[in-house]
Amino acid sequence: MNGNRPVLTLNMDEKIYLAVAKRDVDKLSFVYTLACLKSGKGDNSYNLVPTRQIHTFTNKEAAQIYHDTIEEIVDANSNDETKLPLFSANEKLMDKFMEYTR
Repeated sequence: MNGNRPVLTLNMDEKIYLAVAKRDVDKLSFVYTLACLKSGKGDNSYNLVPTRQIHTFTNKEAAQIYHDTIEEIVDANSNDETKLPLFSANEKLMDKFMEYTR
């Protein structure tokens, strides 16, 4: 058996993640994401307007792993020429998102 299995696997094509933030409150961890969702099945087009989501965890280590994974995807997306227009078009929303999640 392989003891080095991933604890989390995410599909990088379902959403274009633009930003991620994490906040711990008491026993809960909240991971906030801002992402452009795929607009149709079988194609590579995405909605220009991003969707905000909040993911709630009772396990802080799991929340950190989720956050760090999304952060890695955001970094990859922000360095991908084909995805840069989504970042440019949503610059103001990304700023508001980061301000809200501080």
